[in-house]
Amino acid sequence: MTKLKVLVIDDEPEIGRLFSKILSEEGCEVFIARNGNDGICKIKKRNPDLVILDLKLPQKSGIEVLREIRKFNKELRVVILTAYETVETAVEAMKLGAHDYLSKPMKIQRIKNLIENTIITQEKTKRIIKKSKQKEDITKDQKIEGQSPQIKKTFSLIKKVAPHDVTVLLRGESGTGKELAAHAIHRMSRRAQKSFVVIDCAAIPDTLVESNIFGHEKGSFTGAHERKIGKFEQAQQGTIFLDEIGNLSSHIQVKLLRALQERTIERLGGRKPIPVDFRLIAATNVNLEKAKKENHFREDLYYRLHVFPIEIPLLRDRDGDVKFLSQHYLKKFNKTLSQNVEKISSEAMDMLIRYSWPGNVRELMHVIESAVILADHTILPENLPLKTQNAQEDNGESPSTLKKAGRLAKEKVERRLIEKTLKDVNWNKSRAAEILNIDYKTLYNKIKEYSIYRN
Repeated sequence: MTKLKVLVIDDEPEIGRLFSKILSEEGCEVFIARNGNDGICKIKKRNPDLVILDLKLPQKSGIEVLREIRKFNKELRVVILTAYETVETAVEAMKLGAHDYLSKPMKIQRIKNLIENTIITQEKTKRIIKKSKQKEDITKDQKIEGQSPQIKKTFSLIKKVAPHDVTVLLRGESGTGKELAAHAIHRMSRRAQKSFVVIDCAAIPDTLVESNIFGHEKGSFTGAHERKIGKFEQAQQGTIFLDEIGNLSSHIQVKLLRALQERTIERLGGRKPIPVDFRLIAATNVNLEKAKKENHFREDLYYRLHVFPIEIPLLRDRDGDVKFLSQHYLKKFNKTLSQNVEKISSEAMDMLIRYSWPGNVRELMHVIESAVILADHTILPENLPLKTQNAQEDNGESPSTLKKAGRLAKEKVERRLIEKTLKDVNWNKSRAAEILNIDYKTLYNKIKEYSIYRN
């Protein structure tokens, strides 16, 4: 049981001794004050969790003491002690912020219940504060960082569209920060206090996409042993973020279009429409215009999504942000990894600036995280990954060693084979993984690593 600090303000010595005995047995730390002025001093000095305040006091009444407490501490839990259990007294005390009252003669069980309730309330408050702090920390990590004119323009568009309940389409390469932009839009919207639900359309096997997004009824397919609530229902009154929307099959595109038009969904195996209230944010690294022309993406869905498009700029196109973000992540990972790396050497920074960053901001973040672990006091060129060290290779210059040439050749062959296989099976990633003799997750990671897009 949590140890509470309890202050009893009562001029009767017997009452003080009684409370001291009962509360000490309950594991509380007890202080006694004989009058209001002494009570006020002890509150400021001892910072108790609970105050038991007698209404009948010399010099100042309990009501006057309560008024004074509320001037400097509005949250302190105060319980009124009265010899006369009258409605008028209780109502007046409650209006001034008292949480409860005890009547004389006191019942021991009533006092124990009071302590138990105070502890429960205290624990709940701690959990709420902790959860709020965690949410605040998450929010800090989910903030788009940058000082370039390109990213500032993106910030401006996000701020303008966020308060308006319209569909937003975020466009940009993998790693540019599309999900961070979606979080920012949600945080500044009227739905900010509701759920933010993410669906990575590229990470879900094709056979599970419909069930994951729209849910399913028990017995709707083999293995459906119970009803499952889909992401759209989980996002009720909140925001749903569909990442890599260009990977959706034509069948799911039809169901998504219906959800956008009618604001209803049907679970897999269900028979009745379910009303849903959501704000949709979609993201893609695919050229949807080209996909539309080639009949890989529905034209009607394209126009439903293309209400307010925002282009997230590539890191290599963001003037000065490689240096700015490198310093930002250095500070961040020094803190989270308990390291004390002071700076990035000028040679290492030159390499970072020269590198083309095909993985964009996400790649830069991982590079700095790794370098902070490897470095002593300064990040040096040798603390950076080989591909970053050899930034000139991205500009068409020849590799300097056989080992590097072999690595580059292997990566090119892997990339071409994955691209060809995906194209042959119309981007059915489950089937492509079977043909390549690798598991689904490995294929997914390779697609991300090589920045392979569905053109």
